[in-house]
Amino acid sequence: MFSLLIVIYIAFISLGLPDSLLGAAWPMMYQDMGVPVSYAGIISMTICFGTVISSLLYGKLNSRFSTQFITAVSAGMTALALFLISLSPSFPVLILIALFLGLGAGSVDAGLNSYVSIHFKAREMSFLHAFWGIGTTVGPFLLSWCFSNGFSWNRGYLTVSLLQALNFVILVLSFPLWRKAAANANHNDSNEKKRSASFRELVRKRAAIPAMIGFFGYCAAESTAILWSSTFLVSKGAGEAAAASASGLLFWGITAGRIVSGFISNRMGDRRMLNLGECCTFIAIALIIILPQQLAPFALFFLGFGFGPIYPSMINQTPKYFGVEDAPGIMGLEMASAYIGSTFMPALFGLLSRHLSLAVFPIWILILFIIHTAGILSKRKLRYGSEKEF
Repeated sequence: MFSLLIVIYIAFISLGLPDSLLGAAWPMMYQDMGVPVSYAGIISMTICFGTVISSLLYGKLNSRFSTQFITAVSAGMTALALFLISLSPSFPVLILIALFLGLGAGSVDAGLNSYVSIHFKAREMSFLHAFWGIGTTVGPFLLSWCFSNGFSWNRGYLTVSLLQALNFVILVLSFPLWRKAAANANHNDSNEKKRSASFRELVRKRAAIPAMIGFFGYCAAESTAILWSSTFLVSKGAGEAAAASASGLLFWGITAGRIVSGFISNRMGDRRMLNLGECCTFIAIALIIILPQQLAPFALFFLGFGFGPIYPSMINQTPKYFGVEDAPGIMGLEMASAYIGSTFMPALFGLLSRHLSLAVFPIWILILFIIHTAGILSKRKLRYGSEKEF
């Protein structure tokens, strides 16, 4: 199982690679394509839309195909989409490819999260998302190297597509490991099925709506920061290479926060980890507002560090707040809220910045994070089930 876990971690590194590329490359991409800077939100929304579709379809796909097959095919789709983006001649073509990219990424995300949650422990889940963070750190630094050496964003996308192709090959070669793990586990999927509550029943659960608001606010803030931090720094006078490199520190911070969380969350508990992450995030937003442009990379790293433990902690709290029986249904609502936040809020900021200024970037992040915090506090007040502190 350890060898298979290594393969899964490699796959999640590859899953994180494309997530950071668009934000780092956009300051140059929008000029090459002759579109307004705000159009990054359209691309981000299209990718998220594809991700939502493939995530929702994963259950039906998994009933017909194995996890490893779906993951490998999706990785191949992602590699092809990134290669096509590197050749994209216009913005309309880029939109179509972005949808294809999202369709590939969603099944990898849903499949591997589901597999790890069933066959491994919570610590492995925390480190799984840390490896996603490692993948997200590579993209901006790779683009920074391309910009510094006179290459365009196309070369960066081409390079990442080759790395994704390598991941596809690794996944295909790992098929015997998956079959061996399945044989050793003697796992009966029917034992994992829970009571299927209706949508109305789930929404009416105590604290369900605040939980959804918490996921919406956090994922909206994180996605907006990922997409727009590089462009924000360029608007403050940073060079394109320096801005791409600095935005990469945001992902380093997320990765570091999740690695630390993996080591200490069992002792501190999800509630304290959430409190710690939220306090760090509020401080980081204040630093982005008051620090000069030269110190912005430090603030972005600290912002990512605050983000790090929040998402895994919220996921881990779900069965504790709502019970194991209703946890899958509630988590579906939470993921839907998260995707809505990730899809629409970065695009909305793009429109807002077009009419106001990119200088409102940290204020927008602050507003979204206040929404997240309000949801979390309301969830605690109305928590379902045990009165034990989580």
